[in-house]
Amino acid sequence: MPERQTKGFLTNLEEQEVFEVKPEQKKKIKTSTDDSFKDEMLLEIGAEKTLSAPDKIYLAKQKTYSRLTGIVWKDIFIRLNDYLIEHTRIKIKDMATTFRLLSVMLNAGLPLIKSLNTLGIQNNKNPKLARILFDLANKIESGKSLSTSMETFPDTFTEGQIGAIAAGEASGQLNKALRSQAEELEKVTFIQGKVKGALIYPVAILVIMTAVIFVMMIFVVPQISGLYSQVGKKLPVPTRILIESSNFMIAYWYIVFGGIAAVVFGMLTWKKSKSGRYYWDLMLINLPIFGDLVKKTALSKFAHSFGNLLGAGVPIIQAMKIVANGVGNEVYKKRFLLTAEDMKSGIPMAENLSNSKLFPKLLVNMVEVGEQTAQLETVTQKVANFYDEEVNNSVTALTKVMEPAVIVIVGLVVGGLVTAIMLPIIQLTSLVGH
Repeated sequence: MPERQTKGFLTNLEEQEVFEVKPEQKKKIKTSTDDSFKDEMLLEIGAEKTLSAPDKIYLAKQKTYSRLTGIVWKDIFIRLNDYLIEHTRIKIKDMATTFRLLSVMLNAGLPLIKSLNTLGIQNNKNPKLARILFDLANKIESGKSLSTSMETFPDTFTEGQIGAIAAGEASGQLNKALRSQAEELEKVTFIQGKVKGALIYPVAILVIMTAVIFVMMIFVVPQISGLYSQVGKKLPVPTRILIESSNFMIAYWYIVFGGIAAVVFGMLTWKKSKSGRYYWDLMLINLPIFGDLVKKTALSKFAHSFGNLLGAGVPIIQAMKIVANGVGNEVYKKRFLLTAEDMKSGIPMAENLSNSKLFPKLLVNMVEVGEQTAQLETVTQKVANFYDEEVNNSVTALTKVMEPAVIVIVGLVVGGLVTAIMLPIIQLTSLVGH
C-alpha cells in the first residue's frame, strides 16, 4: 500500500491527477516562490529531473495569470497588476517578431498549438502577449481556427491581419500569410522609427525652450521688473508686455496650467471622436511640410496591406474594405470604402481613384496597368516599395529642413526676450550719455 497520495500535474494541462508516491520515490518538493500559486506543486517521479514540455507550458500559464491569495493588500496589487497588463499596448515590433517566429515554426513542421505555447513561454517578459498566445492555443485546441481565435482580440489584431490569416488557412498557405504580415509590420516599424527619429530633435528643443521660458517668467522677470520700477521712467512696450505676462502667470498660475491641461484634454477627447479623427487627419494631410509625408505613409501602408491580402487570396472588394479599416487615416478610410462600393457597381479601381486628389497620378497609372494585365498584386507590391523609398527620402529631407527651422524659432524667441529685457537698459544708457 502506498504511504500517501499527493496531488500533482502530469501532461494533462486541464485537470489535476492523483498518483502514488512510494517511500523510495520521496523527494523534496520545491514549491514556487510566487505566493499566488504556492499551493500547487510539481512532482518529478522516477529518475527524470527535467520538466516535460507540457509541464513547462502549464507552469508558464500559471505564472502569466495572477491568482488571488486571500490577503487583502496582496490581492489589491494583483488586481492592479492585471489591470495594467490588460491595458498595455503591444508594440508593433513584438507583433512582427511573433508572426515571423510562428511562420518559421510552422514551416519547420511544428504543430500550431505547440508553436503558440512555445512563443508564449518565450514572451515571459511581455505578459499580455503571452496571455494572448496561450489563449489562442487553448481556443485552437478546442476546435477553432487561428483567424477565428484572433477575432476575440480586436485591440491586438487588425482586421487586415485576421483576413490575411483566414485566407492563408483556406488556401493551405498559413506560414506564407504569417510571413507576409511579419514583413508588413517590420516595414511599418521601420517607417515609424524614421519619423520618430526625425521629430525627436525639434520636439526636445521646443520642450526645453518652453520650460526655460516658464522659469524666466516666474523667477527672473519679477527680479528685473523690481529693478526697473525704481527708475521711474516709462518702460518700452515689449518690456511692459513681458512684465505684465509674468505678473499674470504668477498671480493666476492655476488658470494658466489649468487652461493648458483643459486644452490638451479637450484635444485628446475630440480626436477620439469619429468627426474629430477625420478632421484631424484632414488637417495633417493639408499641412505645408508634413502633409506630403502623411500622404506617402498612408499610401505605403495601403499598398503593402492590399498587395498582401490579394496575394493571400482575399477577393479584391473585401481586401479594399479590410485595407480601409486598417490604413490608420480616416480620410483615406472614407475614400477606400467609397471605392469598394463603386467597384461593386463595376467601376474599375483606377478610374475611381483618379477622381480624388488623395492619389498621385503615378499610383493611379500603375493600378490601371495592374488591372489590365491581371497583375494587381505584383503592381501594388512595387508601389509599396516605391513609397517606402519616398517616405525614407521625405524623412531625410524633413530632418534637414527642421533643424534650421528650429534654430530660427529658438532664435526669435530668445531674441524677443533679450530685446524686452535690454531695451530699458539701452534707454538708460543713452540718457546718462546725454
